[in-house]
Amino acid sequence: MLYTFAEASYPEGVLLAYLQQTTSQDAIVLWQDGVYLCVKYPEVFSSLNTSCYALDIDVGARNLYQFVSSIENVKTISLTELVELTEHYFPQLAL
Repeated sequence: MLYTFAEASYPEGVLLAYLQQTTSQDAIVLWQDGVYLCVKYPEVFSSLNTSCYALDIDVGARNLYQFVSSIENVKTISLTELVELTEHYFPQLAL
């Protein structure tokens, strides 16, 4: 399953509840304001067993490259790579 987060307003408990449902067979994409989540909760994203990606144009638009690149389990991806993820992981759960 592909989990996509477009907002950064999740309290930590709510975010953890969503992330606890993920498995190593899933992927997480942070886009739009969702890219703030890995900056807001770096310890949560550093300990994930699930592949996690942040859309590079959204990271760049918010000037967060330095912060996002310092988080171990979060990789920035292009729009082309996002399309490839949507082809591989389904269904998608937009949060």
